[in-house]
Amino acid sequence: MTDLHIDAALLSDVGRKRSMNQDCGLIGHGLFLVCDGMGGGVAGQEASSRTLQRFDALAQQPTRSKEMIGATFETAQQETLRLGAEYGGVAGTTATGLILADASALADAADDDDGFGFHQRLGHEAGDGNVWYVVNVGDSRTYHLDRTPDGSAWEASSLVQITRDHSRRQEVIDTGAMLPELAEQLVPRNIITQCVGAPEGIEPDFFRADLTGRFIVCSDGLHSEIDNASIAAIAAAHETPQDAVNALVAAALDAGGRDNVTVIVVDVTGSDGHGEVTADDGIAGDDSWSYVKIAHNEDIFDVDDSTLDTLRTVTARSNAGQNGK
Repeated sequence: MTDLHIDAALLSDVGRKRSMNQDCGLIGHGLFLVCDGMGGGVAGQEASSRTLQRFDALAQQPTRSKEMIGATFETAQQETLRLGAEYGGVAGTTATGLILADASALADAADDDDGFGFHQRLGHEAGDGNVWYVVNVGDSRTYHLDRTPDGSAWEASSLVQITRDHSRRQEVIDTGAMLPELAEQLVPRNIITQCVGAPEGIEPDFFRADLTGRFIVCSDGLHSEIDNASIAAIAAAHETPQDAVNALVAAALDAGGRDNVTVIVVDVTGSDGHGEVTADDGIAGDDSWSYVKIAHNEDIFDVDDSTLDTLRTVTARSNAGQNGK
């Protein structure tokens, strides 16, 4: 049994142009989520808050499945539709983040809280099947960084953008209608194609991701102000999650702060029992971290070595740099 250590920090800021913060975030018990209420809609702040409440309830469950997460999204969807009807318009929110499949081996956070952010221990055995679900609806994002080969720092060049934006801009890029450079010039970034509360319904994206590394979960108030290369460089330059979220939010504000900005940084590291990171824990110098998109008719336990579609599987090292703006 190996002890993995989950350290996380959350910071949300109203930004320099908005009068209200419609973002919110959740960290706790193996669930880390950012919601961004739709600024152009009705009651965006309440939509994001209510959606987060639904996922807070899910966080109390010791195990989670794709079906349970989907049901949580659907409950939030129906609640947000009713909220929009109450206000006579459309309410909406994005949602993205990490959900641990099996939280039963987590130690109580209170036992490990040292006053410097969120910390939990996770008992883990090779082959126990525990992984992260990465979920997404909208244009908030979840990223991943690896450790450097010697395990001494985070490696900026390994940045992977796990999620794909549900946006008109991403849509025209994915279909090949426009090159990314042209799409950035001609297609407004804030036209999204999915959000919780959309009248036409939602189809959340689900990914399976290996446990270890640094995960960055953020609203578009971060990635609309600074590009992926800058996100990688800033996140990699700071050892603790708290320092990383502070620096990332500060960079977004310095770049204009035209939107609310919310950032969660989650580090999952292993130790040899004396606080040292080891290669055997799948962190230091390990290029095997991977994620895979879960198909509509799959769950994480259906995606194994015999069924993985290599076109949907991406290792951090092979994909580094391909998701930058």
